[in-house]
Amino acid sequence: VAPDLPRVHDQIRQARTRPDLLPHHPDAQLIISELATNAVQHTRTGAPGGTFTATIRHRPDGTACIEIEDQGGPAVFGPLTEGDECGRGLRLVAALATAWGVKGGTAGRTVWAEPPPPVR
Repeated sequence: VAPDLPRVHDQIRQARTRPDLLPHHPDAQLIISELATNAVQHTRTGAPGGTFTATIRHRPDGTACIEIEDQGGPAVFGPLTEGDECGRGLRLVAALATAWGVKGGTAGRTVWAEPPPPVR
């Protein structure tokens, strides 16, 4: 479990580059980066003093679950429209992960994703 990270964008870089956290999968950095960016841009985590928590749960079979816990806010999950400059991050996560989802609500939520098993 990582400590709470301040909302600043530099912490997104820290979250995705900690070798002790990331599963051995080529897309893990991109998944954690997208989830952390969403927390900073679309929740109360992005307000002054906001934080997010990055957690990677490693399983004995080599798979992992990446979780980003934010400070909640209005739900921002919706359809993309032509010309949108935001909103593609979770679609990218969905394409790269074997499963993903959201737990919680306006008081705080966790967005999680499971990268495919590592290539051996």
